[in-house]
Amino acid sequence: MELISEVPPIKVEGRIAACEGDTNPALGHPIEFICLDKSEPAVCKYCGLRYVQDHHH
Repeated sequence: MELISEVPPIKVEGRIAACEGDTNPALGHPIEFICLDKSEPAVCKYCGLRYVQDHHH
C-alpha cells in the first residue's frame, strides 16, 4: 500500500466514483461505488486508490 499512496487522488465528475482497481477487469477487483460527498479524498477499500469530486466543470 506504500506505492498506492504516491498515486494522486483521481478527480471524478459527480458524487459517485466507481473503482474496479484496473482498466482490465481480469486484473481488478469487484466494483466498488464510492460516495464523494466529503471534502477529503475517499479511499477504495479493495485497492486503496483515492478519489475526489472535481468541482471545476
